[in-house]
Amino acid sequence: MIFQIEYAALCHTGFVRGKNQDNFWCANMFLRSENNGLPGMLAGMIDVSTCPAFAIFDGMGGEQQGEMAAYIAASQFHTLLINRTQSDARLFLLDTCTGLNRKICDYQKENGIRQMGTTAAILLFGQEDVFICNIGDSRIYYYNSKKMTQISRDHSETGVIGRKPPLTQSLGIPETEFLIEPYVAKGAYNKGDRYLICSDGLTDMLSDKEILNIITSRKTIPDVAKELMDTALNKGGVDNTTVILCEVQKQSRFSNNKRSGPDGARPT
Repeated sequence: MIFQIEYAALCHTGFVRGKNQDNFWCANMFLRSENNGLPGMLAGMIDVSTCPAFAIFDGMGGEQQGEMAAYIAASQFHTLLINRTQSDARLFLLDTCTGLNRKICDYQKENGIRQMGTTAAILLFGQEDVFICNIGDSRIYYYNSKKMTQISRDHSETGVIGRKPPLTQSLGIPETEFLIEPYVAKGAYNKGDRYLICSDGLTDMLSDKEILNIITSRKTIPDVAKELMDTALNKGGVDNTTVILCEVQKQSRFSNNKRSGPDGARPT
């Protein structure tokens, strides 16, 4: 059976933050370093034969450092992906995280910045398997007809009460101080499977149960993605929020790859 992936991506600054420090990679598109999120939705269909990838980067740091870290990660991911020669997906993802980390660290050193960083959550489809990779607390969820499971691993301290736990891993840490350890996993996919990648702007506002209630909807992928975003915003939208929702579908005999979206997301 030949599969295709339907996707929908949204990125919103929220109602509290003055700037957007989230970025993403979807359908060869990512945001500029200074942006106000996506003015609309990026949606489309793509064949698994192209080994499609989807990623979210949630930047951290004062001034413009967070959005720059996320932008460096997204733009460098774009470069590494289109120039990919490594056939082993797991090694490619590990090497990619190392490359993104070094690129951010180089920028810090060149510009005299003490601290900046970003999370990363990546979904990479192969011909038969899907690979995930994450560092930080941007999450990836998997849903089939039976249940929803978080398949990423949060890199955050445990036992913190009354406040958001600090991260134990992120991109932007010099190798002389700490060796990052991205979480990588592999699984098979089937028709109807859904994968959600999101920044903590969504998971801080919605519980897993609330996400499950929305993601199980029989609505279209764009409509489900929009409902996830709208629900987070209706609850206050206290952080930048990025959502990418994917569904594995059987390829129609006459289907063609298609993409639609706003002009606000394009490589620079």
